[in-house]
Amino acid sequence: MKVLQITTHFNTGGISRYILTLSEALISKTAEVSVASSGGDLEESLAKCRIPHRHLCINTKFEFGPKAIISGFKIAGMVRDDKIDILHAHTRVSQVAASVASIITGVPYVTTCHGYFKKRARGILDTWGNKVIAISGAVEKHLRNDLGVDGSRISLIYSGIDAAVFSRRYSRDEVADMKKSVGLRPGPVVGTIGRLSSVKGQKFLVAAMKDILAEMPDAQCLIIGDGPEKPALKALAGSLGLDSSIKFIESCVDTRKYLAMMDVFIFPSIKEGLGIALLEALASGRACIASKIGGIEDIITEGLNGLLVDVGDPSGIAEAAKRLLRDDLLRKNLGDEGAALVRDKFVSGVMADKILGLYEEVIKR
Repeated sequence: MKVLQITTHFNTGGISRYILTLSEALISKTAEVSVASSGGDLEESLAKCRIPHRHLCINTKFEFGPKAIISGFKIAGMVRDDKIDILHAHTRVSQVAASVASIITGVPYVTTCHGYFKKRARGILDTWGNKVIAISGAVEKHLRNDLGVDGSRISLIYSGIDAAVFSRRYSRDEVADMKKSVGLRPGPVVGTIGRLSSVKGQKFLVAAMKDILAEMPDAQCLIIGDGPEKPALKALAGSLGLDSSIKFIESCVDTRKYLAMMDVFIFPSIKEGLGIALLEALASGRACIASKIGGIEDIITEGLNGLLVDVGDPSGIAEAAKRLLRDDLLRKNLGDEGAALVRDKFVSGVMADKILGLYEEVIKR
């Protein structure tokens, strides 16, 4: 089976990492996979995995604009040249392009809904494909209730990661050396990883640090990522007198060493389809605190494998973080349970098996 994965760009982020993980797992199951996008800093990762990349001029937010339509015609050419059996689109714009290519070639397409959409033109023009994958129960409800997608077209398939990659446990000396290498002092570390955008809620973590430091003055915060909110987050940290206690580090592909430095991982999203970074933190054995919202509740069971806090509640984040930093046993138990959950429910092999089955079903129809 030949599959073409389509997305708007291939920069560091949840969707690109999902596509990369899925593609590797599909290839291990004998599928032939290529990726089409406008490119980005994760192209190198595709090359390392020997996954062909096809360039599209599709990096736009205007889903029914000329770039999307023209890309659809270009994808149709790829379908014919490479004898593609199925298209898989992952963003609003790439869904439109896949729809155009499917109409031209007759090759079916599926989509993955990674989060939340406004209905807008989608109420008139349906570009969800022959089947749409919901990455969590919350996203499935959103597709049904908010966007009017018929339940028979939706398949709930949880995102998966390569849990084995995050299974290594680092020694205290290794962690101490890694902390020193990025300018962290000895002492407890809380942190987060993700695109720095308002929907990810990192400002609530920054605000919570004021309360955490009042009780634990040697605590530090590690924020990994880039995005439009970075200047505002740095300004907020400065206004609260937290410059020396919050360390900002640019996005990276391999997050394992940064997760190893964290005693507690915090995921303060305002909206979240599921959360690849949260799954990676759990797989790494980190004790996690996350917002009680969206697909996060498909992952975290309060008190069993993590702690949940209300959305936009710095005080709640601070109290949960202090609780975990005071209790070594609780941190360990939550970390162990979280890692076990990922191994059981959110692994890339299971995701790939289910998606491969979906492809086969769609192609037969």
